[in-house]
Amino acid sequence: GQVGRVRIGFVSTVGFEQLPAWVREFRVLCPEVALELVEATGDVQLEAFARGEIDAGLMLHSPGAAPPGLARLAVSEEPLVLALPARHALASIDRLLLADVLAEPLVIFPRRIVPSLHDAIFDLYHAAGRTPQLGQEAIQMQTIVNLVSGGIGVAWVPESVTQFRRAGVVYRRAAEFAPAARRRSAPELPGCETSLVWPEGAANPALARFVAFVRERGASSKNREEGTE
Repeated sequence: GQVGRVRIGFVSTVGFEQLPAWVREFRVLCPEVALELVEATGDVQLEAFARGEIDAGLMLHSPGAAPPGLARLAVSEEPLVLALPARHALASIDRLLLADVLAEPLVIFPRRIVPSLHDAIFDLYHAAGRTPQLGQEAIQMQTIVNLVSGGIGVAWVPESVTQFRRAGVVYRRAAEFAPAARRRSAPELPGCETSLVWPEGAANPALARFVAFVRERGASSKNREEGTE
């Protein structure tokens, strides 16, 4: 596993923080393993797996809902946050009402990109007795945020996307929502998970080395969060 090649597909949200740090460190530890990175949505990664064009993928999905038929290592979990146009009337309200937000046009990725997460967002609307009013679909999270900044609608995006600084957009977290009637706490918003996936039984020692590396980094991060290091 010290020499070889690993072709990795990845979703854009991983590229904001985790992936650059991993690539930098792994290349120091294993300089003779070539990491080839391909930015691709989950559906495109699955097609690439079927054609043998990638060895592993970093995919976004609802917690516990990674695509079946692949080995999986969960690497992060985060909440969804609301992206609002900065000039929208709701952006100046301290405590948002979920009902007001759900009445706004929605900017979202097509369902084929991340089915489990798309369904979780729609379930949020249906649980409140609403049908999403689609303002626009877009594939990349950066494009979704850009459309929000242009006033096309609101969007639910992974919290990591807040690192993408875009003028004209504000982000609101669950704690900034007012409790619904007969509730004492803010509404529970959907979460999302990122997993490293690869074919079961893959015979690439360099891939096994990379998987072990990511697993070790995940364990180290968890220990830091829990204060055990």
